[in-house]
Amino acid sequence: MAERIEVTPLEPAPGAPQPESPAHERRALREARRGGLREKRGIVEKVFLAFDNPVLRRELLTALRSNKAFILHFIFLFVLGAVVHLAWPEEDISTRSEKARTLFRIFGQGQLVLLSVLSPAFSASAMTMEKEKRALDLLLTSPIEPGTILMGKYLSSVLYLILLVFSTIPIVSVCMWLPGLDTDQIAGLYTLLVSVAISFGMIGLTCSTFFARSQVSLSITYLIVLPLALVLLVFSYTFDAFFTLNVAVWPAGLMLLAAFVMYQACLKRLRQPFDPVFKAAEEEDISTQTGLVLVRDRFPDNLLAPPKDGALLPDSSNPMYQKEIRSEIFGRGTLFLRLIIQISMFLSVVFLTFLYLKKEHVFVDYLVVFTMLVAPAFACNTFTQERERGTLDLLLTTLLRPHHVVSGKFLACARLSVFLTALVGVTLLFYLLVGGNSPNVSGLAGFGERALYFGVYLTILLATIVFETALGMFFSLISRSTLQSMIMTYSVILLFFGVPMAVKALLYLTMPSERLPEESIAWACFTSPFEAVGSVTWKTIGTTVTKKPTTIWPAYLGFAATMSAILLGYVYASFERWATKTARAQ
Repeated sequence: MAERIEVTPLEPAPGAPQPESPAHERRALREARRGGLREKRGIVEKVFLAFDNPVLRRELLTALRSNKAFILHFIFLFVLGAVVHLAWPEEDISTRSEKARTLFRIFGQGQLVLLSVLSPAFSASAMTMEKEKRALDLLLTSPIEPGTILMGKYLSSVLYLILLVFSTIPIVSVCMWLPGLDTDQIAGLYTLLVSVAISFGMIGLTCSTFFARSQVSLSITYLIVLPLALVLLVFSYTFDAFFTLNVAVWPAGLMLLAAFVMYQACLKRLRQPFDPVFKAAEEEDISTQTGLVLVRDRFPDNLLAPPKDGALLPDSSNPMYQKEIRSEIFGRGTLFLRLIIQISMFLSVVFLTFLYLKKEHVFVDYLVVFTMLVAPAFACNTFTQERERGTLDLLLTTLLRPHHVVSGKFLACARLSVFLTALVGVTLLFYLLVGGNSPNVSGLAGFGERALYFGVYLTILLATIVFETALGMFFSLISRSTLQSMIMTYSVILLFFGVPMAVKALLYLTMPSERLPEESIAWACFTSPFEAVGSVTWKTIGTTVTKKPTTIWPAYLGFAATMSAILLGYVYASFERWATKTARAQ
């Protein structure tokens, strides 16, 4: 046998430098690189970037250099400046104190509304865009830590919102000329607004972290943010001192605490592996689902999400409609659908009290808001998803006629929105039993009148869903991405539905009642379903029954039907033109 020879390492000579371990070498090299980067930065960069965050640097350089940032900033300041100009008191200096407080409260409420509308658009797609582009795995495997990635994504959306908030300080300084305002109210307002921007931005980032698609994240974020904003608006209307510092610090503290908890949850989720394979509805494990469970082969779940059928389609059926309703919409599971049902059912219980208070129009307004959130979420990706997956050309070259494609996608989206609205608004049937604000006698005649009003409410909701679906399909056809389609659709919906009502409310708050042309203002708001709902029945203020408002709902129904026909006609004509052009090219 060969003799084993042991070799002992040579000991370094006395006084010679000790060799460093590989871990020490890597740490020294990393510190040297960081030190080199810090030496290259200027004083402005050191102040602006408190820590080395390449994600934040990249996001801010991309966002702040775009034309959208400047246009949005201009619109934000223009709207608030117009609000201050319209609400500026015209009375004598001695009687301006109450008007000044009213102006300040309207200014704060306007900023709350704008922040609740804008914050989801900035943060709800921060992480989902990386998932949709298949870049999240590359980002997580880079030397950048998950906490740095999350903080960079979060600050890139929140810092712009905070910039919008503090850019309104010159407008507030003009309001300080009026008597009745002090620095305590200004500090309370901006403390509350900054906390709202931080918390609402964190809600959007949380949804973006836990969901895989931008339209799902954006819809759920709006479904959470808008009720919270409504609660803040109700408190601001109820308490005159809501914007003072000693009162505003409590809701601000609660929102900041909630934002911290959500940030820790996002950080924990980001450190876990992401599965790029999305399970279809048929592959979901019912035993692992929490809360509501959808079983697609049982009634009434099969009306909402029909199961796949292996039989041949009848000759009279639309293959595109069957594909969309059975496979496409639920191709990535039913989590989004289940969350919408659970959250909306909880909110419907809260708004159910208005039926017993004989204010059924408030409950119908809630249903209108629900359709505004749901219908665009299903319609805005009808064509953009085909474009993003590279299947639009294949769809153009199939044997299906363009009207089959357009009608199939439209009916699938409208069916889902109608069913969800009916599921949430089924409690509106109590209106037939408890009655409303009609001054007629009760009994059979009163029940028949309520049934007529009930039919009008359903017609308004159906027309709203059809218009929103057609609008979503239109922007899905002309947009390059689903996120762009959703933002444009929501913007136009707010322009038609929300802006007229906001201007009306501002006029009623700032102008004397004897100078208000009520009928002209009502007709100017005919594009809003909220005005149409409010014009159906009689209204009561306290115990006094006022006269029936101007009947606007027929004009709204005509507007919604006309716009829906124009939008769907354009979608059909464009798709047919593309199909003809593709066929000639081949």
